[in-house]
Amino acid sequence: MSEDQNHHNDTRKLIDRYEMMVANDEAYYFDVDQFEEIIDFYWDQNKVQQAIQAVGYAYSLFPENTDIMLKESQLLAGIGQLTKALSRLKLLEKRDSANQDVLLTMGSIYSQLREHKKAIDYFKKALELAGEEFEDEIFLEIALEYENMDRFDKAIETLEEALRRQPENETLLYELAYCFDVMDRTAESIEYYKSFIDRFPFSFPAWYNLGNAQQKLELLDEALEAYEYCLAIQPDFVPAYYNKAHALFKLERYQEAIQTFEDTYTYEHPQAPVYCHIGECFEKLGELDKALFYYRKSIQTDEFYADSYLGIGVAMDLQGQTAEGIPFIERAVELEPDNPDYQLFLVEMLLKLKKVSEAEAITEMLVTRFPENEDVWMDHADVFFVKGEPKAALDIIDEGWNRNPQSSELGYRKVVYLLATGLKAEAEDLLLRLFRNDPEGLEEVESYYPEISSNLLYLELKRQLPAK
Repeated sequence: MSEDQNHHNDTRKLIDRYEMMVANDEAYYFDVDQFEEIIDFYWDQNKVQQAIQAVGYAYSLFPENTDIMLKESQLLAGIGQLTKALSRLKLLEKRDSANQDVLLTMGSIYSQLREHKKAIDYFKKALELAGEEFEDEIFLEIALEYENMDRFDKAIETLEEALRRQPENETLLYELAYCFDVMDRTAESIEYYKSFIDRFPFSFPAWYNLGNAQQKLELLDEALEAYEYCLAIQPDFVPAYYNKAHALFKLERYQEAIQTFEDTYTYEHPQAPVYCHIGECFEKLGELDKALFYYRKSIQTDEFYADSYLGIGVAMDLQGQTAEGIPFIERAVELEPDNPDYQLFLVEMLLKLKKVSEAEAITEMLVTRFPENEDVWMDHADVFFVKGEPKAALDIIDEGWNRNPQSSELGYRKVVYLLATGLKAEAEDLLLRLFRNDPEGLEEVESYYPEISSNLLYLELKRQLPAK
């Protein structure tokens, strides 16, 4: 019989004996450790009243016992009676100010009360008493409190200190990655992970986080190398396969991305997103029948996965079956009505079918719901441009640019509409100003408005772009 099974049997005997005492209204002796086990048993079973009753019996035998008082305080905190729990704990703190469990419980309660500075103070007191076995957990609690205060800089400092002491703790590394990401300190995080890896080269979470940071900065080849090292150390770490596949996708290495997604089958049954991503790879390869097969396989796995309905609609559109694809886009919109991108795909397809009034109704709604989204303004203006009303399109793009004044895309689109309405001098003046701040934005103009290729200023600016 296993040790766990023996422990389970012993616990069951203890509970049976205790419940017999309660049922017969008798008085049996249990020591403090046994009472703690009884209380924990009922709490784990979510039998709150029985747990509280067990505390009462324990008090009858050990009215001044610190462990029982602490257990009661934790129970009270667990059922939301935080103030009452704190009053008990403050008494305990006076009796034994060096009781680590008391300090940790008080820190946890202050955290729930959103008194984060007090929580940190108590966690720090507990940290002074903690041995190496528990200090990483307390450091993490302190970091989380700083995060609750939006002091991610202090959280980073705390986590780095924790990792100096406990470098093997994976949770600390992932939490540090989250903080770096929130602070948008990606370049700094890369240097940290490289330094960490120099000291601990077999830390697969460090390689994984390094790859993620490099991918965020579009350092895709470096990211792939980091994921390879991660997987060499931990071959069954599925998230590294996924992110490696995404990097390959961005590099347009679609066949390798497909193989990488399929490599995950060894370690876990593929879910809807995996099939959907494979479908998208085949779509990019122009193998639309295979793309449709995987999009449908994704839906068979999860009938509510909106991206796959979108994928089917797009693939059918690429096959020249735009009208047949629209119901799938509409289903994606139905599943995720707060995602404007789905609705923009729908607008594009409706315009292809000359259903201009339907497209206009959607974009009119989108600019009301998502006024900070530059794409919805461009599509709304585009509807009127398609209708042959460039002046109306110009008015709309102006309103959108007023809402999003940092958007060079809206500015370049305005250039098009100015040219289309005969305002050449104004258009060229704006084109020059935009080019100084965002020269790469020029590349999108010709694909939208091929007629601009006859404009001499445009051709001159295009020549100034670096060769690719």
